[in-house]
Amino acid sequence: MTISAQTVFYFVSPLVTLMAVSVAYLALLKQSQPHILVQYRPNPGIQTFIDLVIENVGGGMARDVIFSQPLPAQCFGIERPEADGSEVLKDGLPAIAAGQSFVFDGGQYGGLKCKIGEKMEIDISYNFKSPLGLNKRRTERCVLSVGHLGRMPTRTSSEQAIVDALQGPNVTTLQKIERELRTIGAALNKIADNQQR
Repeated sequence: MTISAQTVFYFVSPLVTLMAVSVAYLALLKQSQPHILVQYRPNPGIQTFIDLVIENVGGGMARDVIFSQPLPAQCFGIERPEADGSEVLKDGLPAIAAGQSFVFDGGQYGGLKCKIGEKMEIDISYNFKSPLGLNKRRTERCVLSVGHLGRMPTRTSSEQAIVDALQGPNVTTLQKIERELRTIGAALNKIADNQQR
């Protein structure tokens, strides 16, 4: 090797190593960093209800979670608000583990739309540990809105559909089957009574 090739090697080799270490650190940081998501979404079990969901979709635990303003909840009313509703998490949360979520009764479209307006921007601040064990503070911005839920069709969950089919006033296949089984049971009881005499 010539002197110039050795010199280049001595400068390039540490730079390549430093870049590789930096990329590895950034990958670890992304995997260990929390990401808090706040959103309103349709309740899967109750038609017209909207849930307020706070979840950590990142890979690390968020501690001392603070919201820039309380989150509107229990704002009921389909077309217009029935009452003022309430606010939750005024004092924040002590911690949210990776994959953990908190679900609150958000309300209904009219009540939430009146409380939030077009959109509400929320700053979420929290502490987390970096891959090197250092405490870090991060702030994220989340935009709350229910405008996209306005024309969304309501659906009945499968559990509620079964309950409605069994108890509802409309004659359904399940109710017809139930009546037929009762008729068959009564006929079998008659046959059993006649054989015992």
